[in-house]
Amino acid sequence: EEELTRSFFELHVRTRRRLGVPVQPRRFFELLWRLVIQRGLGHVLLVLEGDRPVAGAVFLSQSGTVVYKFGASDERSWSLRPNNVLFAEAIRHGCETGAHTFDFGRTDAIDAGLRSFKAGWGATERPLAYTRTGSAPVLRAPSAAARAAAATIRRSPQWVARGLGETLYRYAG
Repeated sequence: EEELTRSFFELHVRTRRRLGVPVQPRRFFELLWRLVIQRGLGHVLLVLEGDRPVAGAVFLSQSGTVVYKFGASDERSWSLRPNNVLFAEAIRHGCETGAHTFDFGRTDAIDAGLRSFKAGWGATERPLAYTRTGSAPVLRAPSAAARAAAATIRRSPQWVARGLGETLYRYAG
């Protein structure tokens, strides 16, 4: 639980701030641990440089499928390729535990870097179908307000991204 709620969470806050998006509340990850991970429906992996976590991810698993759900990393250690180590270990673990499918998870269409990283592992992109009431879904670039909010989060202390997440996550999660 400590790995998820402290070590991974600290990387997650750093990553979400770098991306300019609010952070899910720590309580979200505490509940994820108790209600999902602890029941054997997933696991957390961390990559360490010495004693310092430099990458981590949450994987959910059921019925032979492992799904990459949350990932975070310290950009200061990217030259060591910790995310490659992380996914190599996750795939190995999935094979050893009898998984037949590894799902690299959802990626926004405009996130070319993450899409390229996943494609490098042989991931096949498939469109996700969402159901909405009201207007039809539209794929578009972020609005001016969203871009301004992202820029504000990136330039603010980490507590700003955490505070926004605490306030807004219940409406957007």
